[in-house]
Amino acid sequence: MNLRGNTTNYGTRNTRLPYKYKSVPTPHEVGVRNGSYAYDVLTDDGLRPSSNTLIQNLGAEHLIRLRQFFKRVTLTKDQYLYQQDDRIDNILFPETAVVSEFQILEDGRMIEVGIVGSEGGVGIASAFYACRAANCMQVCIAGTALLIPRDLLEREVASDARLQMIFHNYTNAQIKQLSQRVVCNTFHSVEQRFCSWLLTLQERSRRDRFKITHEHVARVLGVHRPSVTCIAQGLRERQLIDYGRARLVISDRAGIEKLACGCGDLRGVKAAH
Repeated sequence: MNLRGNTTNYGTRNTRLPYKYKSVPTPHEVGVRNGSYAYDVLTDDGLRPSSNTLIQNLGAEHLIRLRQFFKRVTLTKDQYLYQQDDRIDNILFPETAVVSEFQILEDGRMIEVGIVGSEGGVGIASAFYACRAANCMQVCIAGTALLIPRDLLEREVASDARLQMIFHNYTNAQIKQLSQRVVCNTFHSVEQRFCSWLLTLQERSRRDRFKITHEHVARVLGVHRPSVTCIAQGLRERQLIDYGRARLVISDRAGIEKLACGCGDLRGVKAAH
């Protein structure tokens, strides 16, 4: 990899013309457009074993062919990877990072419709054909992810039926979860949805301490901030969670599970693999 100015070149011995992606002058700026410019690219540290389940399920044959094109990147909290209708240039597979998918309502409010962690990928639909982002993709929990140019993965998918099946199954599981989220938002209480979301976030991030504000949770649930504050206070009084300034800790998972509606269950995603 060669660095010249603000351009990062990705090249290998088998690649005559390296792929070029401009690095971000101000990578932490909220509202950055186009996924190619929404994160910092790390220096080449070699491809260590990935904790991403979808990557693990690709199989050794595909990883041997693709490993030279993967790049480990650092995603910063609240970064926009894509905004609605942005062209998808790269596909990301979160490792320790967690990414929220938001839909913008007509009145300008946003509500979370999906969440992706180490079980899946961001922009998977573009592995079948060039497309634009249907929703906003924003980093919820900072961490690492593996990045690969969309066109490279598209060529690999087009030539391999097993890869097509893996990504089709994952996409179908996402659609199922989206449908479940619609039902959840319609019939379950805010407290149930909040607890279910906490469990999902814990599973995706594999941790129980988060840098999360009440404003963020309110946006996730599509409610006003005072509602979240009231519910959070109730959960803290029952010693199920603890929180402070931009900090939230799950103290009693079993207690949270009793209050949750069950819509955060990850069995659908795991079965897809």
